[in-house]
Amino acid sequence: MFLITCPVTRTDELVSDRRIRSVDNHPAHIAMHVDCPACGSVHVYRTGRRWEAAHRSPAPQAKDLVSA
Repeated sequence: MFLITCPVTRTDELVSDRRIRSVDNHPAHIAMHVDCPACGSVHVYRTGRRWEAAHRSPAPQAKDLVSA
């Protein structure tokens, strides 16, 4: 069992392992195709250090966080 967020309904769904359709191992990430119980479509979830680093927004600067 694992927890996903449906991009269509924006709800958190608990999904069983048998809902996984395929898992693809790429050089920069792992892609998992999952049948969503909330909307019924297949969503792709990607994970991996290089994937997340490439798609992460830059961290805000400390001076932007503190109002002077």
